Amino acid sequence: MFDYQISVERPIYLVLLALLPIMWWISWDGLSLGNRVRWTISNALRSLLCLLIIGALAEVELVQTNDRLTVIYLVDRSLSIPPDRLEEVVDYVRSTANNFRQPVPDDRVGVVNFGGDAAIEIPPWSSDLFLRSQSESRIDPQQTNLESALKLAQAAFPIDAAKRIVIVTDGKQTMGDALAAARSLSEAGIGIDVVPVTKQARAEVSVEKITTPATSREKSPFQVQVVLNNDPGNHWDAEAKKKPVPGKLRVVRSGNGNEQVVVEQAIELPPGIRVFSFQDQLPDGGFYSYQAEFTPDAAGLDGFTQNNRATSFTHIESTGQVLLIVDSTRPDEFDDFANMLRANNLKVTIQTSDQLFSNLTDLQPYDVVVLGNVARSSGDSQAITAFSDAQMQILADNTRNLGAGLVMLGGPDSFGAGGWTNTPIEEAMPLDFQIKDAKVVPVGALMLVMDKSGSMSGEKLHWCKAAAREALRALGPRDYIGVTSFDSVTSRTVPLQEAKNRPFVTQLISRLTADGGTNLFPAMEDAFRQMQSNEAAVKHMIVLTDGQTPAADFGNLTQQIRKSGITVSTVAVGADADVALLNRVAGIGSGKFYRVTSPKAIPRIFMQEARRVARPLVFEKPEGMVAEIVDQHEILKGFGGSLPAFSGYVMTTPKDSPLVDVPIIAPEPGGQTNALLATWQYGIGRSVCWTSDVGQRWTTNWTGWEGHDKLLLQIIRWSMRSTSQAKNYLVATEVNGQRVKLILNALDDDGNFVNFASPQLNGVGPKSEMIAAGFQQVAPGRYEAEFEAENAGPHFLAVSPEAGKSPVRIGINVQNAQEFRDRSDNLPMLSRLAALTPPGGKPGEVFNLDMTPEQLANIETTPFRHDLPKASSQSPIWFLILVTSAALFVVDIANRRVLWGFAWANSLWARLLHRPQPEAPVVESLNRLKAKKENLSREWLNTFESQVVDETPAAMTTEDAPTDVAASTAATSKPELGTADEKGYLDRLLDAKRQTRRKDEND
Repeated sequence: MFDYQISVERPIYLVLLALLPIMWWISWDGLSLGNRVRWTISNALRSLLCLLIIGALAEVELVQTNDRLTVIYLVDRSLSIPPDRLEEVVDYVRSTANNFRQPVPDDRVGVVNFGGDAAIEIPPWSSDLFLRSQSESRIDPQQTNLESALKLAQAAFPIDAAKRIVIVTDGKQTMGDALAAARSLSEAGIGIDVVPVTKQARAEVSVEKITTPATSREKSPFQVQVVLNNDPGNHWDAEAKKKPVPGKLRVVRSGNGNEQVVVEQAIELPPGIRVFSFQDQLPDGGFYSYQAEFTPDAAGLDGFTQNNRATSFTHIESTGQVLLIVDSTRPDEFDDFANMLRANNLKVTIQTSDQLFSNLTDLQPYDVVVLGNVARSSGDSQAITAFSDAQMQILADNTRNLGAGLVMLGGPDSFGAGGWTNTPIEEAMPLDFQIKDAKVVPVGALMLVMDKSGSMSGEKLHWCKAAAREALRALGPRDYIGVTSFDSVTSRTVPLQEAKNRPFVTQLISRLTADGGTNLFPAMEDAFRQMQSNEAAVKHMIVLTDGQTPAADFGNLTQQIRKSGITVSTVAVGADADVALLNRVAGIGSGKFYRVTSPKAIPRIFMQEARRVARPLVFEKPEGMVAEIVDQHEILKGFGGSLPAFSGYVMTTPKDSPLVDVPIIAPEPGGQTNALLATWQYGIGRSVCWTSDVGQRWTTNWTGWEGHDKLLLQIIRWSMRSTSQAKNYLVATEVNGQRVKLILNALDDDGNFVNFASPQLNGVGPKSEMIAAGFQQVAPGRYEAEFEAENAGPHFLAVSPEAGKSPVRIGINVQNAQEFRDRSDNLPMLSRLAALTPPGGKPGEVFNLDMTPEQLANIETTPFRHDLPKASSQSPIWFLILVTSAALFVVDIANRRVLWGFAWANSLWARLLHRPQPEAPVVESLNRLKAKKENLSREWLNTFESQVVDETPAAMTTEDAPTDVAASTAATSKPELGTADEKGYLDRLLDAKRQTRRKDEND
């Protein structure tokens, strides 16, 4: 079953094998008689050691080959596979896998489901397949992306088996390129079989498309065409294919917040393609969508209903439409301003802050959106409304990507004072809603006293954290924020500090956890002590709790807080809160009392209350001041001389950008740039800031000035999206699945082609995703651009032909039902997939899904045939070689240093058999060594005995000694030629030995 081979990753190191003969030749000189066996063993060990080291350097690997096969089924679960056919697909996969899988080579089987994406339903395993019609994995059934399924299957294959993919699909691709991916898999040795899911014998009615002009003018008639297709399918009865399908055609027009049925007609649709057309005209400008839908009279006459709808867009040009958004508590505040615009042929729609737009489509009729002194959150304690993050992003996208104007008019509830700081609206404006370069910056301080007792766990605490983060976002970097939380004890979750370190403060807020009881009084005391020592211009405290607190002197504490210049608002969450106490605290603290039943309202309350801290951004001078014109601008065309006096505005800081223009400034306060009028280009749109009001409070002197209406009108007209489209530029669109292609034909005023231009595409998708692409010139005057639609739904696009030219606006609808419009089975593409031949293998097979059980049991070729090259897996073994080399190195040293033999084996055998042991033979070399040793011993002994020992006392000198002794001493003291003056090592050793022997004799 398994075969093993050796492979070498770096064969260049094998040239080192040439060193082995050299090593044997050099060692031959050390050969001595009687040591031939030891020499052979020693060189054999050294040679083996060298072989192992060379193998480690060459990275030797163990290659294991086997006959295993892994088959992965790719099952199409998109909506183009009807439920009844899907049941047949599942039965086919289950039966073929369980009947034909061979357990002896340990074949494996797996399943990958795919639609718009792919997911592993069953990973490859060696057992029966239990596959159900209901998918366990989540995929997008609206699309078909076979390429992603092929790539996922390739990644899921084990490495120790041959690989085959069985594709079960109708072959309709709406995304990806399956053929390119299949070629890559085939080159990697993966076989591909296909099981086509052919269409059924039934009729299929589809609304192919509805066409409308991209642009038209008000009250100008235009044609609307609906294209329907009736495919009768495959019938054995020829007459059945000729029968029409009765049903009802309905066309609905939507736009400007209205929806109207323009066509509702009963029709009989014969086989083939039929076009229905009608004429329409619209009195008002804007973006309009048309949706055509066909509904058959009886069930079963139509295969898929997903392709029975189509949508188209048209843009009706107008003289200019304005959307004016005002505070819901003051709906008539800007009536005079709106009437002035209407008097100048502009259409004005007033929208209150409690009835805001919900999507980007709602803004398309308007050329400019005006925020008239409206705060981000507005309302009273009974009902608070606020702009959501999505709505603010829609306003910014509408200007940046679609060219609509965005204007913010000042007042006490606008800009930073209205809570717009750190929002997409601030990003879209030419001003930062914070004061950055003032010498003395008035700041505010906000303290949140929040209940975190056990009853606040879950949704309540979640929304309280979100509210604290929203309040933080509304503050400037020099404002102060603090959070004091309480249960049975008080905790300084966020000590009072500047709000500039927002990530750190947000992290501290996120750590809040709910536990314990409720004791409010110590928390209010602690919050008061923190704020009392702060020097902010405005100080505000928000108290939130959902329960009862022990009795305490809240009245006296609140009075002290108010006398210190701190206002207090309270929020009662739920029915168990101490409503009477919180209402009294808010009354004494000059704040507001809020009672909420849903925790979701808490963020809006905190945003509303955070505006109190932003009040220092409003600069007022009752005696008045005169604005200064410091720069010429298109808005100020026709103005000369001085401007009237005004008494207040909201302080801001111009953005550091060369695109920002500040033509009018306020003279006070000094030391900073006080923008009264600021403009800039934001994307392909324009935005304008007017930081004072329009005659309500600060510019009452301007209402009688002759230039008042002219200035406001020119602000609106300058910011408006141009209504004069570039007539020489025509845009066509093609939608293929999620791929959108735009074709731009450009001509000049003389009808000549415009070449070498740089058109740009900008747009917004259904989920506010930004679309941007550049056009490429493909022919004279012809440009093309493509983009991949991330989501299905309406896409609003603006094509900017050239710099300074008005953008051409179009709308397209990307539908999820694209694959239902193509009823072909795409058999040619599937056959090409099966024809791919992996290296060393055979091409794939095309199987029949509609075989009977008897036919399926008798087929000769199955997906589990073993006609692919055997799989191999490589395992590096260099580390094992190194360990073996280290062990052999020790053995080699032992062989060279230790005298070993097998004589001990005979002795051991004799002992085991109780035989007398023979005397060990005397080796002649040992006898010679012994004789040599005895001779040396006798020579040393004779030398010791012939020497005379000097017994003269140490004190006796030479003169005192006898003459013969002195002479003898003198004679012996003379050194002989060639001898050393001092005794050598051997002489000293012998003297020591002699002295020791004499001592023993004396004893």
